[in-house]
Amino acid sequence: MRRLHWKFYLAIVATLIVFLVAIFIVWHTVASPMGAAWGIESATELSAKMMSVGTRVAPDEVVVEELVHQLHADVILQKPDGSTQLSSYGGGFRFSAEQVAAPGWHLIGSPTFGARLDDGRLLVVHPRHRLLLHGLHLALILVAVAGLLALLIYPVTRRLTSRLARLEQGVRRLGEGDLASRVIVDGHDEVATLAASFNESAARIERLVQAHQMLLANCSHELRTPLTRMRLATEHLPSEAARGELVQNIAELDALIGELLLTSRLDVARKPERSEPVDLLALAAEEAAHVDREVSGESTAVQGDPLLLRRLLRNLLENARLHGGGATDIRIASDASGAHIVIEDAGPGIPPEVRDRIFEPFFRAPGATPNGAGLGLAIVRQIARVHGGDVVYEARETGGSRFIVTLPRA
Repeated sequence: MRRLHWKFYLAIVATLIVFLVAIFIVWHTVASPMGAAWGIESATELSAKMMSVGTRVAPDEVVVEELVHQLHADVILQKPDGSTQLSSYGGGFRFSAEQVAAPGWHLIGSPTFGARLDDGRLLVVHPRHRLLLHGLHLALILVAVAGLLALLIYPVTRRLTSRLARLEQGVRRLGEGDLASRVIVDGHDEVATLAASFNESAARIERLVQAHQMLLANCSHELRTPLTRMRLATEHLPSEAARGELVQNIAELDALIGELLLTSRLDVARKPERSEPVDLLALAAEEAAHVDREVSGESTAVQGDPLLLRRLLRNLLENARLHGGGATDIRIASDASGAHIVIEDAGPGIPPEVRDRIFEPFFRAPGATPNGAGLGLAIVRQIARVHGGDVVYEARETGGSRFIVTLPRA
């Protein structure tokens, strides 16, 4: 098995080797031109000293001709007044005014060297070689080599990290509820082993969830069968009070089974099974009519399952009836953040220390009336999140509770 750290290590070592080879090739190519350039510059300065008045060792004509012959260059000797004293244009080159006036290393064409004599004359040498390089040329070559290496090494690093990116996407999809999410197992290193382990874990989680759903469905079916027989048996009880109490208990058990099935189904749902435009104002008005309440607000459409949204409204209204004496205000609002369902009551409210837990399944606040199974608000949050929204609790300034459900607008 090839280890991932070996891949990174070998990629770095290979890059260093290629870079060193490129440096060697560049140096081998430019060493001679660089040496020639340094030699021409030194020869120009030395010739200027030889032609100076105090150190003259040979006639000016001899020095100029030797420079032309030895350096394969065009040479001009200019008087202090700007006129030409001596010149030799072996290659047919003519100096421009800018080159003569500004002696030194020029970047236009081949480099031109100039040296000022003690008596004010100017000696200018223009090499005929076109391969003379200087520091800027060498820096540009090295930058080009580094850029080429960067382009060559990118596919290697991209291949190493792309599999990690695919694995991260698979983990995100699994966390969002897509239990069928799997990643491609590519290679024989640690990333491939991690991808295979992720696929095995995701498959195991999917089987466990499916088994849990099957268990709930079977238990619900088996529980409802004896409940049906008990409901039939209540008709033969002699006591009307005992019959009424037993019927009520059976209805509560039946409702609990339905809520357990619904919350189990919503746990693994990523989006509603049905999706169509729903007018929240009309839907809220229908549900509020069952509890003799009116709805205010504006007509706002959302995309979702009308049965689930109806269940959301019904649970909030039932919660207000059981714990707050009934809803005092039901309204539908809309703004840039989405559509809002606001339901208020004038009950005792919820203590601050347990407000973060009221949407947990089977949670009951201390001192609360033991009504219901404790799944109503949990189902409200599940339905809201399946539709891409959420629900929050707020305490009213004048006492009581306020539940706000926010859903994306259609």
